Amino acid sequence: MTEKSRDLMKIFGKLLQNRALMMTVGHQPGLGGHGGPGGRGQMGLLQVLSQSTNGLTNAEIAEILDIRPSSVSALITKLVDAELVERVPSETDKRAVIVKLSAQGREMFDQYDERMDDWSTKLFAGLTDAEQTQLADLLTKFNHHVDDLDWHEMMGHGHPHFGMRGRGPMGGWPRF
Repeated sequence: MTEKSRDLMKIFGKLLQNRALMMTVGHQPGLGGHGGPGGRGQMGLLQVLSQSTNGLTNAEIAEILDIRPSSVSALITKLVDAELVERVPSETDKRAVIVKLSAQGREMFDQYDERMDDWSTKLFAGLTDAEQTQLADLLTKFNHHVDDLDWHEMMGHGHPHFGMRGRGPMGGWPRF
């Protein structure tokens, strides 16, 4: 590792240790680590519904979030009880029920989006427009590179001292 790449790892490490930043970034559409936009939980379901003006069926939600239909039903029930979503009969299929954001759910989600917009504006306020564009270009390039890496190899699978058995940044420490 060169000194420059080690310095970059330290900078990324500091960013990743900022809990508030990581939580905020993790709630952005398209993230969350599981299934759909905000994960598989209530927030993920709310995000999916916020992007669907006509609502979705349980089966569509299960497919988008990549969760079991029984889990979808449980999530919907919790959100109906919180008055954030509503179930409405389908106009085209008498057997189907459409799940939509309620007016209260839409308002809550709009406020959430507004807070995220405000936060991202504040977060990047220290950069000029040109620097923000340059950062976006560099992070996009970096992201494509990260996607192309062989993480299985990087994590030391097959190496007798750096397997996934132990703790540490590369999955394990040498055994002496």
